Amino acid sequence: MAPAGLWRTASLAPEYVKPLPRRLMEAYMLLSTRTSDSPRGDFMHHCTLRTAARSALHVLAFIAGGAFLAMGSVGIARAQSPQPVLQRGYNPSLTGANLTESALNVSNVNASTFGLLFTVPVDDFIYAQPLYVPNVAIANQGTHNVVYVATMSDTLYALDAESGDELWSLNLAALIPPPGAMPVPVAQFVYNGNQNITHNLGILSTPVIDPATNYLYLVTATLESNELVYRLWAVDIEDGSQPFGSTVIKGSYEGVQFDARNQTQRVSLALAGDQVVFGFGAVEAETDNNSYAGWVMGYDKGTLLQSGAFATLTTAATSTTAQGGGVWQSGRPPAVGSGGFVFVYVGNAYNSNSYDGVHNFSESALKLNPAAGMTLTDWFTPYNWGSLDGSDLDLASSGPLLIPGTHFVAGGGKAGEFYLLNQNHMGKYHTTSDAVVQEFSMGAFRGGPVYWNRTSSVGAPLLYNSSYNSYIKSYAFNGSSFASTPTDAGTQQFIWPGGTLALSASGSQHNTGIVWANVPTGSTSPNEQPTVPGALYAFNAEDLSQELWDSTGSGQGFGNYAKFVPPLVANGRVYMATFSSQVAVYGLLSSYALAPENLVFSTQPLNKKSAPQSITVTNTGTTPLVIKSVWLVSTGTDPFTKNNGCTSAVAPGAQCTIKVSFDPTQSGPAQATLKVTTGNSAGTHTVALSGTGGS
Repeated sequence: MAPAGLWRTASLAPEYVKPLPRRLMEAYMLLSTRTSDSPRGDFMHHCTLRTAARSALHVLAFIAGGAFLAMGSVGIARAQSPQPVLQRGYNPSLTGANLTESALNVSNVNASTFGLLFTVPVDDFIYAQPLYVPNVAIANQGTHNVVYVATMSDTLYALDAESGDELWSLNLAALIPPPGAMPVPVAQFVYNGNQNITHNLGILSTPVIDPATNYLYLVTATLESNELVYRLWAVDIEDGSQPFGSTVIKGSYEGVQFDARNQTQRVSLALAGDQVVFGFGAVEAETDNNSYAGWVMGYDKGTLLQSGAFATLTTAATSTTAQGGGVWQSGRPPAVGSGGFVFVYVGNAYNSNSYDGVHNFSESALKLNPAAGMTLTDWFTPYNWGSLDGSDLDLASSGPLLIPGTHFVAGGGKAGEFYLLNQNHMGKYHTTSDAVVQEFSMGAFRGGPVYWNRTSSVGAPLLYNSSYNSYIKSYAFNGSSFASTPTDAGTQQFIWPGGTLALSASGSQHNTGIVWANVPTGSTSPNEQPTVPGALYAFNAEDLSQELWDSTGSGQGFGNYAKFVPPLVANGRVYMATFSSQVAVYGLLSSYALAPENLVFSTQPLNKKSAPQSITVTNTGTTPLVIKSVWLVSTGTDPFTKNNGCTSAVAPGAQCTIKVSFDPTQSGPAQATLKVTTGNSAGTHTVALSGTGGS
């Protein structure tokens, strides 16, 4: 557990009872061996014990009535639960789509029924996409749907997804032993005053959550003894504890040493089998940074010990370090395919031999095997890689997307060329043309494409991309290739970098698909100025010319744009990271009614409590109603008492009851007001109370 004071919980609910899956995980941990003299107090997960434990857990789960889902999740997802979002991109293929969204659709996302519900303050900018887990048993607080938010001050928050209440928070920099640590003042390390990242450098990438253990993995940047240090952590999502402490990230590959001072951990984390995988690009401006290479690293999820490392350039180097080939992908994680292979894109470099197909892989798409020490198994490099290098046209301005149900890898970079590759035969390098499945111009990729995997009976699957100074466009997929001209296009253009997209739908159903876009607004792009205003847009995924809603209306804004961070859509809500040190939460607007509007008590003897009268709260909206507070306001003595029966969410059309009694201590008339406030932007409603105290 963390030392006292370093993570905080609110004790608001009855003593919680751990669900069965969590108890099964405790049995698993007991089957492991704890090394008491380990400097981190690590659990040493021996392979034999781990395999036996998992087998036992699966048997117990079957006996318990199928507590585990087919995906192997333990303690998170249950029958009838909302879909968890455990990583950036929503799934290992990085489709960017939540296809289990049944609450939001084309008809109810509009200015009348959808909007800003509330904001939640945090301690710094948010570069990481928030994550969502339903039905988490929080210590001493019952079960909650939880949103996890990581900030550039190295703080991780667990927030109630419905109310925004903080369940616990943890500052990881404060856990570093003496002489201690703090978030990195990034201006101390950037070159030539670069402002692509400003203020602090802390948790820059999006964490990943392992549903088999309830552990969230993240990377922090900290200033320790005036040096930039990266650490990998595992954090229990229920209580914020850290079962393995942290591991300082280091590495070497073919003589090149990992140099934390010159690297940024922009690529989000992914899970590939038992490995946590992530990458590194450059501390900018990279043209002035002659001591970096791109890195892809893997760490065992049960020990936090490094299992493999790959550097993208090794002989195109000065001294013992390379210059270029960053793996940054605008924050997208590696894509994880069948067999646990991972796919990443590599950026441009600054040497004439930046690509040679042996030691150097500038401007390439790589297939790596984390289970075999991050070995390179295949790759693709465009025939014009030298031109891309010389023009700073990174392939790694975005990341790959794996087309579900196929062997295809799709995507592109700054140059706007779309590549469709075969995962098993990626094409390698050819001098005059590319040996790929398909290639055509689609427009610059930044946050990357998203993909609606529709069934053919409804319509062709669609891939969406949003380039700057252009329109959001979709391209139909026929099972073997994409339409080379847009199937559909919007009518609005966005400044650099364009829209960072997410998609929500209820499967393939018509009129449920929505493309969500996080965009900068105004005339100055975030490439010119570190912080600019932003907006959330929603478009009909089947008719991109139809804007459903946007946050530019009065009282709907979220503040400053979070660069390259996609919206999180989960369980009828949209969660927006911001550079305004807050999370903005959007959803269907609630409405409710109180009856009666006035509650009158007959004359009541002094010091004798009346029989209670009832106030009925009716949810007249289309979304669950969360009652945040019920309180009494009166002048002088307060002879009224309440018994709140509205302690849980009220379903649409359902009711709950608040009972009020009158217990006067003085003769004469008495008045008070009962106030009810919700957590769904439905406002505060009141009931007038009156009565007379008798002798």
